[in-house]
Amino acid sequence: MNVTLHQLLFRAYHGQSNMLQPVFESLGLGRGQPKILKYLLTFGESSQNDIATYFNVDPASISRMAEILQKNGFIKRVEDAKCRRANKLSLTDKGREAALKWIDECRKVENVMLSGFSKEEEENLCFYLERVIANFRKEEENERA
Repeated sequence: MNVTLHQLLFRAYHGQSNMLQPVFESLGLGRGQPKILKYLLTFGESSQNDIATYFNVDPASISRMAEILQKNGFIKRVEDAKCRRANKLSLTDKGREAALKWIDECRKVENVMLSGFSKEEEENLCFYLERVIANFRKEEENERA
């Protein structure tokens, strides 16, 4: 059977998701929400638009997730000093704790994924995936132009 790259990526994504689903459920998070917490932990207070751009998703989906995260005490909204109509998102202590736990669990899953890989192979895989992402972004920019 000839397996396509698309199928391999899809299967790898689902393998990872299946291992991580119990983790985000135990943290009281929904699908997609942990990445927002990790983003805020990494980059600090940010706008919803910055987060949407980084993950290449619709800002409305970030808005919906942010609303739930705020309601559940993981993040807070802070009025943007530059634009009173906009809000910045930041982590609460509960959100910071969940983000750190998420990162720890992701490392465990990465260890499973990369078992038997050399450091060079790991670096090459990351390099190639970054190129794939850049190609998608370039294509989207071309379509908008």
